[in-house]
Amino acid sequence: MNTGLLVTSRLLMTAVGCLMIGSLGSSVRAQAASTQSRVQVNLTPTDDDTAVTPVDPDEPSKPYPGDSVDEGNVTGTGSRGQLTIDFVSNLKFGSITAKSDSISTTALNERAMIQVTDRRATAAGWSLQVTPSPLQNNQQSLTTSLTLGSIQLQPGENNVSDSPSVVNTGELTPGIVNNVVVAQPETGLGTWLVVLNRGNTPTRLQVHDLKPNTGDYTGTMAWSLTNAPS
Repeated sequence: MNTGLLVTSRLLMTAVGCLMIGSLGSSVRAQAASTQSRVQVNLTPTDDDTAVTPVDPDEPSKPYPGDSVDEGNVTGTGSRGQLTIDFVSNLKFGSITAKSDSISTTALNERAMIQVTDRRATAAGWSLQVTPSPLQNNQQSLTTSLTLGSIQLQPGENNVSDSPSVVNTGELTPGIVNNVVVAQPETGLGTWLVVLNRGNTPTRLQVHDLKPNTGDYTGTMAWSLTNAPS
């Protein structure tokens, strides 16, 4: 019986000794010296001013597939430079019946968008503006207002820049310059898609004439891009 107690005591003492040695080793390692090395990289501005190809607003990794009501408009504007409007959709609205009060109609486009690219090293920001013209035919110029409605901002593929801001989804008056999207400094870099006629509020055209003549009416939307927020 006494032999068994002696063996047990020796095992406990050995275990305690191991713990003490391990603790001493940890203390030595914690006091090891440390130092730092430097990492350096030189970033240079791009000199690429080639035209940017339009991309699909639903899958920005793919080319723009076109819009069934904007036939043939797939290649883009061809604009070259560091700050460009790459693509602009032509809007087509549904037919409406002429009557003696205000009438409205919504856009038929499935992939209406404006594509903008900022490749400047300054990151100074920009403003996307639009000036709509009156709608007219050979007989009459209509009194109209256009509402862009819900706007979705989609970044191009692999774009990690902070997003610009939508500043106007309301009524646009013909002949007046309207800010639509504004990128503050350090935002809106790379390619951005301003997608129209999506969400809960479609792009809408309202005709205010009491007695409009029947027929096809056309107008323009002049899109411009300033090189700073405004």
